Amino acid sequence: MSAKSALTQAAGRLRVAELSAKIFGNTFNPTGARTGNYILRQGFRGELMMRYYPPAQDVNKTKVSKLGQQLGERLYNPDEIDRLNVLERRKARGKGAPKKGQGKRALLAKKKKRQ
Repeated sequence: MSAKSALTQAAGRLRVAELSAKIFGNTFNPTGARTGNYILRQGFRGELMMRYYPPAQDVNKTKVSKLGQQLGERLYNPDEIDRLNVLERRKARGKGAPKKGQGKRALLAKKKKRQ
């Protein structure tokens, strides 16, 4: 097989691929470059998403604070109360977080100043 016949065969294959793409409605991309065509084939989702999520309601902060005052103690989070109780017990045993400015880094800085 000569070089000339190989070139004509390659050109023929490209021509067949181009015609095939035109017939079946595909994109002809002989170099394999990324085109983003798969994204363009997908439909727009904006309208569907707008129907899925309810419209945002305008919340008046003063109404929320008045509601909190009216409900009083009835608004509580049991997980938060449990967390606070655990922290109190740790502090009683001396295992709680150090006060601000008394952690490891602050103690190392004080040692360096003494030297």
